[in-house]
Amino acid sequence: MKSQKGFTLIELMVVIVIIGILSALAIPKMFGVSAKAKAAEAPSVVANWETLQSAYAQETGAAGAWSNIGFQDPSSAKSWWTYTNGTTNILKAQVHIAFGDCKTSDLMTSTYSAVGDSTHHDKSGLASGNCAAYLPNF
Repeated sequence: MKSQKGFTLIELMVVIVIIGILSALAIPKMFGVSAKAKAAEAPSVVANWETLQSAYAQETGAAGAWSNIGFQDPSSAKSWWTYTNGTTNILKAQVHIAFGDCKTSDLMTSTYSAVGDSTHHDKSGLASGNCAAYLPNF
């Protein structure tokens, strides 16, 4: 008799089922991590703006426009967020491209006050509650 080397059909099927189960568990978790990473863009940009405002206010005693404080708009066609500066001391970050549970109507605002060198964060504009969950520290 010849001895045959290799795997049986049952062994191959068991391996395929195990790979399927592992991928079914891993893929949904990867989508959540991706959305959290996209959401993390805005708080870091806002923190940078706040730091620049603080430095400018310590020198001049007032909040400054983007060009005065050295802040460059990071928004682009590929950016997940759009940043606007309605007044000198308010920065608004709005979802530009929907991701995860965040919709393009979602908005968060940071208001800087030169008096007391303080900021106020408002994420009540994040209409979808799950989008706010991506930003627990804002």
